[in-house]
Amino acid sequence: MTDRLRAYRYELRLRPAQAQTLARWAGGLRWVWNAALAEQQRRYAAGERHAGYAEMCRWLTGWRNAPATAWLALGPVPPQQQVLKRLDEAYRRFFAKTARRPRFCARGQEPGLRFPSTDHFSIDAQNQRLRALKLGWVRLRLSRPIKGAVRNLSLRRERHRWFASVQVAQPEVLPAAGLAPTLGLDLGVTVFAACSDGTTIAPLQALARQQRRMRRCQRAVSRKGKGSANRRKAVGRLARLHQRIARQRADWLHQCSTALANQHPVIAIEDLKVRVMTASARGTRERPGKRVKQKAGLNRAMLDASWREFARQLAYKLEDRGGALVRVPAPYTSQRCHTCGHVDARNRPTQARFACVACGHTAHADVNAARNILAAGHAVWAQSQAPAACGEVVRRAPAAAPPAPAASTKQEPTEATRTGSTPARTQ
Repeated sequence: MTDRLRAYRYELRLRPAQAQTLARWAGGLRWVWNAALAEQQRRYAAGERHAGYAEMCRWLTGWRNAPATAWLALGPVPPQQQVLKRLDEAYRRFFAKTARRPRFCARGQEPGLRFPSTDHFSIDAQNQRLRALKLGWVRLRLSRPIKGAVRNLSLRRERHRWFASVQVAQPEVLPAAGLAPTLGLDLGVTVFAACSDGTTIAPLQALARQQRRMRRCQRAVSRKGKGSANRRKAVGRLARLHQRIARQRADWLHQCSTALANQHPVIAIEDLKVRVMTASARGTRERPGKRVKQKAGLNRAMLDASWREFARQLAYKLEDRGGALVRVPAPYTSQRCHTCGHVDARNRPTQARFACVACGHTAHADVNAARNILAAGHAVWAQSQAPAACGEVVRRAPAAAPPAPAASTKQEPTEATRTGSTPARTQ
């Protein structure tokens, strides 16, 4: 049985001197990244070959020993080596044409400090503290126990607060035998999630609720002179507002996903192509798009709903409980009649009403789509099972849906129409 990796995140309770030390080390990591990237670009311009991770580590040794950059030796070397390893991986992805070219890190974009081995740190769970190389003992808020074998530690700053991510290896939980999808979910904007049992979950709309305050803070930033102290203060207020919205959304998604994972072992959900669905409608200069403003509002509402993050949370929580998340193709789930199977765009005369033109079946449009997703989930789940040599059925790895078309035929309103909804399930 293979182990799976999981991370536990805790807030650090630093003294002022410790916070200043970590800030200096983070600034040193940014300098190492930029210096190595500049050297790589110089070699490319001179026609020299690309330097790998081992050669960049030799650069780091020279920088730490040079009198002009001897201050790098005050910080631990493993996080600096990890920055070079990340740069090397970024170049590998760029050469494979799966990512863009690495860019320089600006101030405020310092990479986190990663200690790759337990030889560089230790955790005292009883006294709620950790000890890192050259840092000493640091207190942290151990909000939940660490379960599993500790592998590495990462320290990252979010504005004026520092957080520690402890990665552990846990035994993989095999799905229980004889399970099948018991719930289908249709994700949307007006209704965040419609369940196949007839219930719906109203959206949080964290960004829409703070839209007026967001505009006020953005105008305040635009009115301040660049480089002034007042502009830095205004940017700080805007960043705190963004952080508050992100935390509200994350907390609400965790509550919803945990409640669903506790009630259903296997859940079927649409395999939505969010990146394709949220593409801009501006078009080109030769072929300009239509209803660009309306599409921008819809994209903002879809990104505010965070469908992909919700599916990610639901997947690992179901796996922790011995279940699985089944992803099914999204096209035509909202146009197919759950009763007779007839597919027609006219079956959905309005956003909320489904009326089959073939058999006359009527229902809530999103609930009808959720029941279609549940039926498709049963089919995908059956394909993931195969008979063993002795005849019984053995569950394989969590089921994967067959490849779906790039675009989805989901029907959503041009803009979110509901505001001020609560994250409670309504019948």
